[in-house]
Amino acid sequence: MFSYRFLLLFLVSIILTPSFCFGNTREKRASLGVLNGYQFYFKKYSNRYHFITWDGNIQTLQQALSLNNKIIDLLLLNKKTAEQACNLGLLIPLHDDLLSSNNKQCDFQTFTDHIALAWDTQKLHFNPTWKDFWNITQYPGKRGLQKDALSALSIALLADGVSSEDVIEVLSTPSGILRAFKKLNQLRPYIVWWTTPNEANFLLYKNQVLMTSASVLSINAFQQQHPLSHFQFQHQNTVESPIVLSIPVTIQTHRIKMINDLLKTHPLHPFSTSNPKHRIWHTSIPQESISPQQSSVSLDEIFDEWLHLTKQ
Repeated sequence: MFSYRFLLLFLVSIILTPSFCFGNTREKRASLGVLNGYQFYFKKYSNRYHFITWDGNIQTLQQALSLNNKIIDLLLLNKKTAEQACNLGLLIPLHDDLLSSNNKQCDFQTFTDHIALAWDTQKLHFNPTWKDFWNITQYPGKRGLQKDALSALSIALLADGVSSEDVIEVLSTPSGILRAFKKLNQLRPYIVWWTTPNEANFLLYKNQVLMTSASVLSINAFQQQHPLSHFQFQHQNTVESPIVLSIPVTIQTHRIKMINDLLKTHPLHPFSTSNPKHRIWHTSIPQESISPQQSSVSLDEIFDEWLHLTKQ
């Protein structure tokens, strides 16, 4: 029995590689590109969808679609990535009859995840805050952070004493952005960046960080697959992470109707709203597009430049 479970976990770890896993799509099932870390929540739909895990990076999507293999019918991706992919022409505007969407967007929201402070209870025997996250002197060790401008800078401001209700307002001003980067600079040598939810999970699981920001939904699913892990996360001061569904431009026309009918008759509702762990907390920070006042430069562009300048 032990060897069987070990083999199963090994095969799962192979499946969770940060890329599209190319293969033949079964015609009778829709192919769903699932963000790495969420696939366990969708397993009850495996009789209707053929799951293909991917890392959520737009470069990965561009490369996969350029091969024109038509293996993806439907994509699960971060709202921000969906907007970028839509502007690049990688996704099709949804038809009016597809969940009553309009032609000005390429996605519709399925659920809202949260990025929270997570830790291993066998390493930390108290509930740390974002302020503790920055306290390298008292709690030495690496820290995991999502390589995302809004997430990282919001967390930096929370650690600097800004309330969750005021974070977005502060980040909308040049002085607020400067304050966030100044705080982030203090932690820079200790940061291990992650891009997919599952990467954050494994940072804790492999003892590569003492604490990390992490996807609440993904880390819950990870613990189900790794029952010996002892992860906990803060329910306060989280950052919202909207996850949406989109259709790639390479989809075959006759399969669009199949997707439309499938979503109408069997909508994707993988997360129970009755579970307290899945509810939206009142201290969460909404996901919003922010640009410095009187500037055409986006927060993402500033963040990318900061990452480039601070590379070691």
